Amino acid sequence: MNLLPRDYALIAQEAYAVKPDIGRAPGPSCAIVRDTTDGLVIAFPGTDSIADLLADFDVTPTAVPPLGRIHQGFYKAWSAISAQVENAAGDAPVTFVGHSLGAALALIAGASRVAAGKPVQAVYGFEPPRVSPEPTIGNVLSKTSVILYKNGNDAVTDVPPLWPQSAQLIGIGKPCYPWPNLRDHALARVIAALT
Repeated sequence: MNLLPRDYALIAQEAYAVKPDIGRAPGPSCAIVRDTTDGLVIAFPGTDSIADLLADFDVTPTAVPPLGRIHQGFYKAWSAISAQVENAAGDAPVTFVGHSLGAALALIAGASRVAAGKPVQAVYGFEPPRVSPEPTIGNVLSKTSVILYKNGNDAVTDVPPLWPQSAQLIGIGKPCYPWPNLRDHALARVIAALT
């Protein structure tokens, strides 16, 4: 059985609701691990606490060879659990999944693993913010299946301004408003658009 994008969005939603297998909630440094019919999936929840917001707004780029300069808050969140994620993944191909902040962590996790020569099956990002002021993450992931979704006129996919996305965004859903907004950012709306 092949999981569909909606199935990955549901796993991303589950990451908000259950006790993390990696790290501690609340906070940006946590994930769930699921063994699916399509292999190992590691999902990161998005912003739902003050600690998450602090990570979101810590946008100063920090140098992370060979990934280039990365959003400092996202990288700190990733580096706090990277060893645990690698331990959970082992040598298995893994699919990284996340919504919002979690999508940023999924991109960084995927790029980190690819740069280390380890297998990544795919990265699914639902409404990802931008993670780097340069295209290095996208370059590292260029041979990996990276599927990023933007629902309606979600504003989060447009920040930080002037930074590129790590891959092409796939537009889904009907916008709530004709201008960038946060209502379109709700994961429930993404799941409905993928139904």
